Formats: sequence, C-alpha cells, structure tokens
Amino acid sequence: MYRSLVLRRRIVAALVLSALAGIGFAAGLSAARGERAGAAAEFVQSPLPADAADGDGWQRAVASRFDDYGDALACGGVLEQGQLGVASRTLPCGTPVTFAYRGRSVTVPVIDRGPYVDGREWDLTGATADALRFPGLATVAWRR
Repeated sequence: MYRSLVLRRRIVAALVLSALAGIGFAAGLSAARGERAGAAAEFVQSPLPADAADGDGWQRAVASRFDDYGDALACGGVLEQGQLGVASRTLPCGTPVTFAYRGRSVTVPVIDRGPYVDGREWDLTGATADALRFPGLATVAWRR
C-alpha cells in the first residue's frame, strides 16, 4: 500500500513538472534563465553613485556577465568560481577598475580580454556581478 502511494505521488509530480515545462516551452520561456526566448535584453540605466560628482571620473557603459568557469584567462590562469575581475578589450591586465550599480560598488582587476559583442564595454565575472547584484546585462557606472 505504501509503495503504491509513493509511486502515485511520483507519477503525479512528474506529470505536473512535464506540464509546466510544456507550458513554458509553448510560451517561449528559457528554462535556464526564466526569460522569454529571443526577447530583446532589457537595459537598466544605473544612476551614478551617491558620492559621485560631475567630473569625478565616473562614466557609464554597457556591461555583461561571463562565468565560463574553467576557461583560460588572457591575463593568465583559469577563471575560478568566486573570482572577482573584469574583461576589457583595451586596459592592461591587472588595472583596477571600480564599478557601481544600484548603490553597490566594487573594485576589481582586469583579468581577461573582451567582451566581443558590439556595444558592450565590460564583461564582469560572475562573482563581480553577484557582488553588485548585477542582473547580467545593464549599464554600469565605472571609473579607473
């Protein structure tokens, strides 16, 4: 009796999960990220930090997130989970850059080259993005 009850619950759970996955697929949702598949990314304009003043060196640019853990970095080493850093196409390796996003800020070194997508200035590592509570693709404030 107990085994049949457990089996029934598992079957019902599997059916419910399958139905939800089918609904999400039909609606065009990405299961990995919970966003609409193929939808244009929404940019969030990050205000300058409260302590920033005009001419204080703060600039704005579009940034994205990269978390290709285990991949080699252009500045040496391998990207590790929890590693703070940023990819830049032009700044020398090791250059510290301060990023601010929605009231949080963090200073990290350049550890890689990129991003290689038009319109993006920075690629933040997963740990850097998490420290800023950065959504993955948005405008950030930054300065050297």
